[in-house]
Amino acid sequence: MFSPSRLLRLAEDVESDAVAISYAATFLRMLPERVGRILSTVREGDLPGALDAVLSLKVRAHMVGGLAMEQDCRVLEENLRQGDSDAARAAGEVAKDCLPLALALEKFLAGWQDAEDARNRQD
Repeated sequence: MFSPSRLLRLAEDVESDAVAISYAATFLRMLPERVGRILSTVREGDLPGALDAVLSLKVRAHMVGGLAMEQDCRVLEENLRQGDSDAARAAGEVAKDCLPLALALEKFLAGWQDAEDARNRQD
């Protein structure tokens, strides 16, 4: 699930739609690499590396409004902290949320960028 309210709040906090749009675009560009790092570190049993990767993605997913991904990261984080074997299943859930979040975020950003461009043309 995607909620644009967090991204809009980021734009409000930094007083710039362009900065928030750029942040979200960077998130999208780096998402496959971040999810891949989580999957590989979990598969390799590198718990510190996996924890580092999942914490990084959790914070970034929160900032762009990736609610389902953020929740899955929380579950994975807890599993990793407990040394739980369910970490592999939780990592798969993080990966599963990648495409729906990317599609929803891309659609939202396209509309937001179009509106921003229209405002700039009026100025």
